[in-house]
Amino acid sequence: DAKSSGKSSAPEIGADGVRRDPKGIKGISPYTELINKGDRAFVARDFDGAIAAYREAIKLDPEKALGHYRVGEAQLVKGDQKEADASFVNGLRFVGRDGTLKGKLVFALADLRERQKNNDEAIGRWKEYSTNAETEKEAITYPATATERVARNEAWKKNAAESAEVKDRIAKRLKEVMSHQKGGLLS
Repeated sequence: DAKSSGKSSAPEIGADGVRRDPKGIKGISPYTELINKGDRAFVARDFDGAIAAYREAIKLDPEKALGHYRVGEAQLVKGDQKEADASFVNGLRFVGRDGTLKGKLVFALADLRERQKNNDEAIGRWKEYSTNAETEKEAITYPATATERVARNEAWKKNAAESAEVKDRIAKRLKEVMSHQKGGLLS
């Protein structure tokens, strides 16, 4: 029998009444418990606690993209864009065929590139998001967002180029004025 051999086919039920299963088939896995713990901390605005729980989950299963995505979101809320970026990129490495999670990771990276004023990379990520939305028909995505964000980033790039020309003209004119003022003061 399973009990006498030390092997139990039934998942373990804890004192809290939660059914646990290391494989996550007949109960919650330790990985998912840690993700849930991180989610509770995140909602409570305990971002350090959330990051710690998500990192524990990643240690248990580093090739599951969800932990990387969640730690990236918590880092982003804390203002650590560099760490968030690394977490999102790691998540993409492991996302596999989960079109919805891939969409979330690419969306997060596109948004991050916009925050960093890196319009060219943002446009590339938004196009990647759009492609994911087209190819992963079952994924929950918002393709119109990508179209609008690409247009917005193109406009920002154009505006930046035009304003750079204006700033150059202003700087040149100020230099001329300063040069004339120095010349007038010295005469």
